[in-house]
Amino acid sequence: MPITSLEIKDKTFGTRFRGFDPEEVDEFLDIVVRDYEDLVRSNHEKETRIKNLEERLSYFDEMKDSLSQSVLIAQDTAERVKQAAQERSNNIIQQAEQDAQRLLEEAKYKANEILRQATDNAKKVAVETEELKNKSRVFHQRLKSTIESQLAIVESSDWEDILRPTATYLQTSDEAFKEVVGEVLGESVSLQPEEEPIDMTRQFTPEEVAELQARIEAGNKELAEFEAQQNQHTEELVQHEESVEVEATAATEEDANKESVLIL
Repeated sequence: MPITSLEIKDKTFGTRFRGFDPEEVDEFLDIVVRDYEDLVRSNHEKETRIKNLEERLSYFDEMKDSLSQSVLIAQDTAERVKQAAQERSNNIIQQAEQDAQRLLEEAKYKANEILRQATDNAKKVAVETEELKNKSRVFHQRLKSTIESQLAIVESSDWEDILRPTATYLQTSDEAFKEVVGEVLGESVSLQPEEEPIDMTRQFTPEEVAELQARIEAGNKELAEFEAQQNQHTEELVQHEESVEVEATAATEEDANKESVLIL
């Protein structure tokens, strides 16, 4: 059993002649006791610290084992996650390639269908345009013939006699006067001998004047109706030609649009 500081302090020694000085021995023992107490205290503190360090070391050793096991588990989990992610990535890439190939084939098929339909429509429009042009040519020829026939009627020499003033008939021909009076009055007029001039001062009766005016108005009415019919017929021909031109223009524009679509 180790000696204590109290035992050192209480230690007594026997005396002999010419032995050590008791006071010096006591002083030295006091110094030894203090140093010994300091040493014991220091050792105790160191032992306590060593014990604490050993406990902490044991804790860290246990933690180290636990961390090592956790690291191994984490590495294994990470490896499995990595492998699963790689497999999923490969599956996604493979599926994406298949989808892309399918979409590409569908797009090519639709493009071919659109191109085929556009070609068929372009051919159809070309045929319809040619038919409209043929109809336009026929209509133009008919319109030209109609206008030429109407122009021939307008430029006929018969209009000179029709439009000539009535006075010229009375002044230049007794026969013409006889025909006009006979047609209006419904009676025959005998010609006077050439040496006897016609009485230009003869006055018509009110009944004769009224009948003459009625016949003139009837003739003017028939002429106005004829002109109205001719104008209406001409307007219908012009409207038909304009509608044909509009249809031909629309067909040409549609054909041009489809050709531009085909080019795109």
